[in-house]
Amino acid sequence: MPIDRSPPLPARFPERRDQASGLNLVQAADHNLRVTLEALRRGGSMTRLELAHVTGLTVPGIANILRRLTGEGLIEAHSSARSNRFAIRRGSAVSIGVDLAGERARLIATDLAGTPLFTEEAPASIDEPAEIAAWIRPAISQLSAAAPGGRLFGIGLTAGDPAETIRAALAPYRVIIERDTVAAAIGERQFGAATADDSFVFILLGATVRASMIIGGTVFDGAEHKAGLVGLMRTGRDGRYLDEVAATSRLASHDVSNPAVQQWLDEAAEHLTDMIIAMAAFIGPRLIVVGGRLPTPLLEALAARLQVLRRSRMIDPTHPFWLPEIRCSTLSEQGVAQGIAAIPFLDILLPDLRRTFQLRRNVSEDRGHATVSASAAPDRPLPA
Repeated sequence: MPIDRSPPLPARFPERRDQASGLNLVQAADHNLRVTLEALRRGGSMTRLELAHVTGLTVPGIANILRRLTGEGLIEAHSSARSNRFAIRRGSAVSIGVDLAGERARLIATDLAGTPLFTEEAPASIDEPAEIAAWIRPAISQLSAAAPGGRLFGIGLTAGDPAETIRAALAPYRVIIERDTVAAAIGERQFGAATADDSFVFILLGATVRASMIIGGTVFDGAEHKAGLVGLMRTGRDGRYLDEVAATSRLASHDVSNPAVQQWLDEAAEHLTDMIIAMAAFIGPRLIVVGGRLPTPLLEALAARLQVLRRSRMIDPTHPFWLPEIRCSTLSEQGVAQGIAAIPFLDILLPDLRRTFQLRRNVSEDRGHATVSASAAPDRPLPA
């Protein structure tokens, strides 16, 4: 599997930026390319005129971008009676996502169009960083058969104690580390119910209850990445910490018919509803997504209880008349892995919804890796 050795995004030069627009020519060109690829990823096959209408770019500008993308093998043209249509070439760009935060490491390989190529789960006996890195390497070789001729644009890892060691062991491959809450939200935004410029909250259930917020199509981390620590909220009539009630460590099993699981679902739904009411009052998201490394039937049962409580709270005179839509994660157990697999594409090819708030800082964040940069233009994702 060839490694994509394209240079990282251009370094940030404040003195060369046009203060009127905030962009220089290199950044504007990078932004336009990303927006065009995102339009093709979401909309499928399009003509030059359709792409110009969706992106707001000129037809000659679109023609130049398509010529470059075709030359790099990322898209292909299909001739029709009236005009050529362009689409992302399946398997042309691939990435790997590894979720390290669950009971077992999970791996998923995907292409730029979002098609899963294969998935794997690490054996229970593997837990050391060197062993995990050795388990990932054969998957890189497997990509050559799954996507012949494809370029590996990177490997996404969920943040955790072993992540940096694993990244060093996987050199020279491009490895990007991101928190699992952000990865889960990105997975829902890229492949699930959320639209490109949506405002929604992803509640990730696990050993603790945490949330990730995407506001107007952009990840919001808060000060020092402290946003989303909702498990520390006191909720319910008894005022217990949400972590004490809704953490998945309290689950006796994953069998929805189990009485102990039913009790967990009832208690978790009641306490989560209080948290959702508070979050809705301050942020006003369109959608609340509940997910985690749990089977789909269990997440659906929890979402159903939350929907019932939502309706009952909305007619209560002491509560808000409006609460956002609540649903379970579209990607279920694979949500974090698919989201982290999308990170290399966001870093290099697609509008990066993590980047807009980073650009407001005076100094770029140095994460110690050449490909992690806050240098590109502020990316405004396309409407779905």
